[in-house]
Amino acid sequence: MASYWYHDCGGPLELGSNAAIRCTSCWEESHVSNWRYSCSNHSGDYRATNSALFASSMSMSAALVQAGGRRWLMSVLTNLADW
Repeated sequence: MASYWYHDCGGPLELGSNAAIRCTSCWEESHVSNWRYSCSNHSGDYRATNSALFASSMSMSAALVQAGGRRWLMSVLTNLADW
């Protein structure tokens, strides 16, 4: 099921092609490696990830986007770097 990411302040999050996540409400921004993630099944249980797991989850969306979106996704994956 598709869903959106939200910051603790309640603002929606955007993922840039530079692999930075930014809150559109409070404008906090940082590379994906500096964020912690929680899902709707584990609300409030924020966990770290690594570049391989994040890239794997992002690559699942590749089948759902058109050519322009794939180029953007490849830019994100390129800018992940290993952490």
